Amino acid sequence: MSGDGLRAHLIRGGLGSAGIQATSRLLALGLGIMLARMLGPEGYGVYAYAFAIMSLLMVAAEAGVPTLLMREIAASQGREEWGLLRGALRRGGQFVAMAATAVALLGLLLLWKFADSLHPEVLYTTALMLLVLPVSALCKTVDHAMRGLHRIVIGQAVDILIRPLLVLVIVGVVFLVWPEQRQPQVAMAAQLLGALAVLFIGVLVLRRFLPHESRTAVPEYQSHQWLKSALPFALIGGAGIINNQTDIIMLGWFMESEDVGIYRVVSQGAIFITFVLQAASSVLGPSFSKMFARKDFKALARLYKKSTVIIFILTTPFFSALILEGDNLLGALFGQSYVRGAPVLIVLSAGYFVNIAFGAIGLLLQMTGQEKFTAYALWVTSILNIFMNIALIPWLGLMGAAIATSLTVISYHAVLWVRYMQLLKVAG
Repeated sequence: MSGDGLRAHLIRGGLGSAGIQATSRLLALGLGIMLARMLGPEGYGVYAYAFAIMSLLMVAAEAGVPTLLMREIAASQGREEWGLLRGALRRGGQFVAMAATAVALLGLLLLWKFADSLHPEVLYTTALMLLVLPVSALCKTVDHAMRGLHRIVIGQAVDILIRPLLVLVIVGVVFLVWPEQRQPQVAMAAQLLGALAVLFIGVLVLRRFLPHESRTAVPEYQSHQWLKSALPFALIGGAGIINNQTDIIMLGWFMESEDVGIYRVVSQGAIFITFVLQAASSVLGPSFSKMFARKDFKALARLYKKSTVIIFILTTPFFSALILEGDNLLGALFGQSYVRGAPVLIVLSAGYFVNIAFGAIGLLLQMTGQEKFTAYALWVTSILNIFMNIALIPWLGLMGAAIATSLTVISYHAVLWVRYMQLLKVAG
């Protein structure tokens, strides 16, 4: 791919993806503001804690399939192996449906066993979360399948644009018309309705954009290879989610729901720094996979280097705004109850910003056959994250969770960057 072609590809896909990501973040911010204000720190903490648990359960529910499916579909399309493409799509959906349903049923069984010891708000919110779980896993699978087909913008629009918009509308109407229903379980019920609608729309859109050749091809299955390859991706996803949710889970264990609610608001603000990286990753993932499949290592290195510089430059204004005006933003958007989280916002923002300097290094290694090393590095740093949270939260509270999270994500990406440089030397 030439420099001009590469640039044009990144601009077309990147701008579209960035627009979707930005709009999605604004919708998520609007939903977060509404829930934080109307539920209060304690109610919002119950809702956030249930979501953190769902994120952990998604490890088993996804079984590592969505990212693997994106890679296999992109590679099969690049080699024009239509039977493998169709087989991968079918087998991926089957794996996720079975795994997610099993996890949800087991969770509901455990919840029923301990129902008497739980507060009604916690019980109902958690039960609804377990119903959201399998639907969300399938939505993510459909989204990644469309990414593999290079239908990045439309895939993202369905999952991360339409869904939060639907939830925002449902929650807004219910909370404004019936103020007595301002409870975390009602917000989780809105998530369930939004996820069901998005799954239906996503399946229709995916069928529309499937290559004609794949529709008539005889499905070819590589079930044994899939199970072997899916495990590292599941481990990667699991460790990544642990890194992202350990702070919330540990805060809920050591501190009150109000503290969880404040930290959730702060972490939502800090994560805004990564939106450019996430938008670019949607374009870069399939491109990394195709270049690696064609053994075009020079183009692969060039793409990584250029994308990292662009991502860093575009992220700097977001970082500056959070550092300089974080306390004012928290008070104006979420309410004065959340302002005490401003110092925590600075620490988290700084950690994520250092992370940006490494670019999409994790995705690059996953898309180029280094998923086992990525999983190993992620699990080592995830275990480190757990121990740091256990040590720092009882001592420093919210700040302890922020320090542990920032150090963990920086360490992980630094290790991956060293691995990438080693592979670059070997490739010549």
